[in-house]
Amino acid sequence: MNKNKIRQANHTLNNDLSNTKRTKRVIEKMVVALNDHRIDDIGEFFSDDFNWFGNFGCGTKIGLKEFQENWQKPFQKAFSEKVCVDEGRVFEGEWGAAFGRQEAVHTGPFMGISPTHKKVNIKYMDFWHVKNDKIVNNWVMVDFPDVMKQLGVDIFDGEGWEKFDNKKNKPHNCFDDQHAIEEFIYRITEEIWENKKVENIRKYYAKDVIVRSPLITTFDCEKVVEATYKTLDQFPDRELIGEDVISCGSIDSTYLSSHRILSTGTHLGEGIYGKPTGKKVIYRVIADCLIKDNKVIEEWIIRDEKSILNQLGIKVDDFVKQKISDGIYKKSDIDLIKNCFTIKNIIPNCESKNAIKYQDYFSKIIKDQKNVYKLYERSAQLYWIGGEVVYTFDKIFEKWKSFLSCFKILKCEISNNILLNQNNMRPRSSMRWRLICKHNKNGIFGLPTNKDIEIFGISHAEFGKKGIIREFILIDEISIWKQILL
Repeated sequence: MNKNKIRQANHTLNNDLSNTKRTKRVIEKMVVALNDHRIDDIGEFFSDDFNWFGNFGCGTKIGLKEFQENWQKPFQKAFSEKVCVDEGRVFEGEWGAAFGRQEAVHTGPFMGISPTHKKVNIKYMDFWHVKNDKIVNNWVMVDFPDVMKQLGVDIFDGEGWEKFDNKKNKPHNCFDDQHAIEEFIYRITEEIWENKKVENIRKYYAKDVIVRSPLITTFDCEKVVEATYKTLDQFPDRELIGEDVISCGSIDSTYLSSHRILSTGTHLGEGIYGKPTGKKVIYRVIADCLIKDNKVIEEWIIRDEKSILNQLGIKVDDFVKQKISDGIYKKSDIDLIKNCFTIKNIIPNCESKNAIKYQDYFSKIIKDQKNVYKLYERSAQLYWIGGEVVYTFDKIFEKWKSFLSCFKILKCEISNNILLNQNNMRPRSSMRWRLICKHNKNGIFGLPTNKDIEIFGISHAEFGKKGIIREFILIDEISIWKQILL
């Protein structure tokens, strides 16, 4: 074949360039309708004899009805809650093109894979032909091999051409990293705790991993394995329900993740909380993990210990007094508490405007709780320690005021602050912090002792249009009482 005689761009030879604005308007409205999950009335944007041309595995749909029945409905059955995000668009005359992603949840069978309820990122490219304000043809490429990889199936069995890529020169896609990090964190948490594959901790944690909490700091992966078994002995039916993962960094090298977990279980075994009560508990945990080459090298974790004790019918101060009396809590514990947010390794710098804004908001609230009225939305929700939920900025002000009024705040330190932006969710920020203070006033922590106290917390915040709309604060109240009573 004479390459010089190959006729190119047959479909666009007679393109009417005067229709660019009309084409753009139709496509933009159509995308909004798809994000509203409209199917039955989608003919507002597509002609009755519309043709849809997909890649292999997606098929060809002739006519609007086939498009609705044989693409839209099965697609939404397999992947619900989907939101289309066009990352780039080009319009010229009767033609429009876009590439982007759909953020969705795998809730139906797909390619023999049972629903995993994982969030997936479905990449696509679209090419539309518009006549008389209706889409008449649509050529589509959907990256389903990538979707399957996100669901744990590599159809290329490691033989894809990605193996030739130079990862150092790979363009950085922040969204892809965030999605992959979230999937990794959720997967290993389920594997270790709910599937009881505790020994797999050695696969995902470095041998010399540092795990810090206000209770204890360990420097050995075997201690993580041991602690996990002890927790499962006390709560054998424990479930860890992932609420959110806020992250930054590169999945291919080093990243920081902040994983908020709703943990449930039945107190069926003897341990730190005493003899088994048979009571069911539900409480939050936030674990910040620094991960390098898919291994946790450093972790900071806070559990809502007050919530656990409340549900077991135990007051926190009584619990600490008993442990001191039993010789379990000792004066030397205070040194562990005051070093629990030490950082050994270099952490990726992930600050953004909203991350810095949250740091600024938090510092202002610690300084003067009246700033709640300026920095929170009126309808804000605060998920407080002890499993308490506080609504409206009036109640949030009261909660912070009663907590901080016991102390003279000498210093507020922010250890780490990261932000996550996803198109179908509010901006969320994670922050690890420390308050250095003096217990100098009467209040919810008893009579003043004038002792130096350090309060450690991890927070997650969501931003609305005017300020913080939802916030999660985790503080280990046991560590505060230990410093007061020891």
